[in-house]
Order: sequence, then C-alpha cells, then structure tokens
Amino acid sequence: MEIKEAGKEKNTKIISIEGRMDAVSAPEFEEKMVGLVDQGETSFIINLGEVNYMSSAGLRSILVVAKKIKEEGGKLIFVNLRDEVQKIFRISGFSSMIPTYESLETALENI
Repeated sequence: MEIKEAGKEKNTKIISIEGRMDAVSAPEFEEKMVGLVDQGETSFIINLGEVNYMSSAGLRSILVVAKKIKEEGGKLIFVNLRDEVQKIFRISGFSSMIPTYESLETALENI
C-alpha cells in the first residue's frame, strides 16, 4: 500500500491510497493518519480510487482513525470508492457512518 499526501483544500488534507488495505498494510495507514491528527490536522478527504482490496483489518484501522478524528472535532470523508470497496463499506455499515462521494470535487463542494 502507498499513502500519498495530495495537498490541502478548504483546510482539508487530501490523502490518496493505492493498493491493498489488509492486515499487513492497515497499521501503516492507522499510524500515518493518527500522526497527522497529532500534528493538528483534523479534516481529511481520503481517495480510495486505487484501493483494490479491503479486509476487516483495513476497516478496523479506518474505524480507529475515524474515532480519533471525531474526538478532535474533525471530519473524515472518503471518495472514489471502487465497486468492491463500496460494497464492503455498505455491508459493514461504514457508508452510513462516514460520508462517501463519487469524486474529490463533489466532496469539496459539500464541506
């Protein structure tokens, strides 16, 4: 998995993730995101357009990060979910807890 900081718009940090979010890579995501929150970032848009696999470990790390961001009064949004990942979000109930949008542009319009 590769995590890239893709800039900042409207006081929102944009992060792009590529690859698999599984038991091996999820801790890296969690560590990176918690580190950013600890540095004072509290609003994030995460682009999952290049995530081709999400396991329960990936979902767990997202939940940990979402709780941390909520504690800080921040916002977490996901964009560009592939069909497989969108289905996992829907089945797990994540799509009702965390906003998702089809594109970065749409997410920025709704901040």
